[in-house]
Amino acid sequence: MKSAIPLIAILLIVAAFSQAGEPPKMWDVIYLTPQSKQLDKLKELIRRGGDVNAPLGFDRMLNEGENDSDRKATAWALDVVVEHAQVDMLTLLLTNGAKLHGAELPKAARAENQDVALAMVRALLEAGADVNSRHDGFTALFWASYKGNRNAVKLLLAQPGIKLDETTVDGFTALMAAAEHGHAEILEMLLKAGAKVRIANKRGETASILAQKKLDKQQAVLERQQAIVTRLQSAPK
Repeated sequence: MKSAIPLIAILLIVAAFSQAGEPPKMWDVIYLTPQSKQLDKLKELIRRGGDVNAPLGFDRMLNEGENDSDRKATAWALDVVVEHAQVDMLTLLLTNGAKLHGAELPKAARAENQDVALAMVRALLEAGADVNSRHDGFTALFWASYKGNRNAVKLLLAQPGIKLDETTVDGFTALMAAAEHGHAEILEMLLKAGAKVRIANKRGETASILAQKKLDKQQAVLERQQAIVTRLQSAPK
């Protein structure tokens, strides 16, 4: 029994050193952990003092003798969780000091699930995201209008300083996106907010022209379908 005491003490010391070791790396949490366990791993990283702002991507490979501080960071955990629509992880990162880098809000508005997109947009705005920030030339207002996310559009339009007529690299506005994709309620919201109707994209198309093209396509589809119905009804029994 006496010989067991030193062994127990040694095991306790080893365990203590293990707990006090390096915290998990953000790269491991984001890329090497199954998604179902990422939130718990992120909480562990934060609890153990891990850096929520550690870069995950850089503009180039390391040269000999360099370290990460010698390169330009291009991706962070906040970007990745927004891309993967992980609302809980986004909230946890923001609550624990994750910094915004400018592209998060448009990425959030682009999410397929409208409720998730709205939750992320709201969280990012509350954290101080620039309502007019861009990613690849697109604003959050454009993506929310394109996706038909009425509630996200309403939230964005309520933000001070929102710019209604920002254009993409091809000259498309949020109004054009709503018109082209048949989102009538969003179109009305944008018009009431003061969006300009006569802006043309690089192909010379206004929102009105895009809406007419959409209607023409729909009518052509209806005409073809009507022809099918008529032919079937007139076929021999």
